[in-house]
Amino acid sequence: MRLSAYSDYSIRVLMQTALRHPERVTVDEVAETFGISRHHLVKVVHDLGRSGYLETHRGVGGGFTLAQPPEEIHLGDIVRLGEESQTV
Repeated sequence: MRLSAYSDYSIRVLMQTALRHPERVTVDEVAETFGISRHHLVKVVHDLGRSGYLETHRGVGGGFTLAQPPEEIHLGDIVRLGEESQTV
């Protein structure tokens, strides 16, 4: 099975966020770490926030954190979300 870029980016965002938990992570940090377009990541982070996986913070000092403990996030759920979206 091949994953869409959207699923791949979602997994990468969540991995970096889990590694830095409970610190905030920014889209720019993830983009730089993985060499991914910031534009694509903004949509992924927004959708992960709407789906309850990330808690987003706007403005100065903004970024995002995990909205639930890392051990409660299941890879299969993330892949299903990403494969349904496939907008990247």
